[in-house]
Amino acid sequence: MSNADQLAKQCVENINFNTLNGFPAEDANVLFTTPKGWKAPPKFPRSELTTVNPNTGERVRRISAMRLLAYLIGNNLTTIKIEMKALK
Repeated sequence: MSNADQLAKQCVENINFNTLNGFPAEDANVLFTTPKGWKAPPKFPRSELTTVNPNTGERVRRISAMRLLAYLIGNNLTTIKIEMKALK
């Protein structure tokens, strides 16, 4: 499983969690770690810097799960299989 697939899976899980618990799906976020000096690829959605590790320089960023998922699918980095389940 590639990093893009893992990120997509985390996005879907966070969106589902928000939906099942009565929160808006748009409020779902994903945290990811980037190395010092990392530059986002073109058209990558904006993220919020939350923490910087002073020893290694790694940065923890928060990004909207919906926007990240749209970016990954839109750039053909991952695909999603949708399963519909009946509500009881």
